[in-house]
Amino acid sequence: MSRTAMRGGAIEGGGFEQRLRALEDRTAILDLEAAYAISWDTNQPQRWAELFTEGGIFEMLAAGDMPHLRFAGHEALAGFCREINMRWSGLHYLHPPQLEISGDQAQATVFFEYKYLNRESPAHTRQGSASGHYRVTYQRTGAGWRISQRIETSVMSQSASFYDIGA
Repeated sequence: MSRTAMRGGAIEGGGFEQRLRALEDRTAILDLEAAYAISWDTNQPQRWAELFTEGGIFEMLAAGDMPHLRFAGHEALAGFCREINMRWSGLHYLHPPQLEISGDQAQATVFFEYKYLNRESPAHTRQGSASGHYRVTYQRTGAGWRISQRIETSVMSQSASFYDIGA
């Protein structure tokens, strides 16, 4: 049996059916990445969490004054999304992932920029952006492709603060 893998956008090995499956897998993962950004940015914590496998992990590596954070499982992931979206709102700008797909597993590097507003208090709002990359591992499940692990590395952050002028 020949094996089909997709690395860096090139399909290696296999016949027509295997090559078609590799393209379908790539499209499904691209759709998963779009759903990731949309569900976070539109404050849909349960939908966002369900894009991960049951024991899926989201991890943010420490950077600057931001501590290392790690959340595992749908309940913890949904709680994290819900809590952050109480004060933060923003938009993810994701670059297309560099995918390596092999069978029922895939890996990618996804570069991102996140533009946000953070309501620190009723009289203090921060506007900013953060940039970096995700290292993502995907798993094919009965429900389709899901994220099994996503590790965020922030490489740049900038913000400006706005305060109530007390008119």
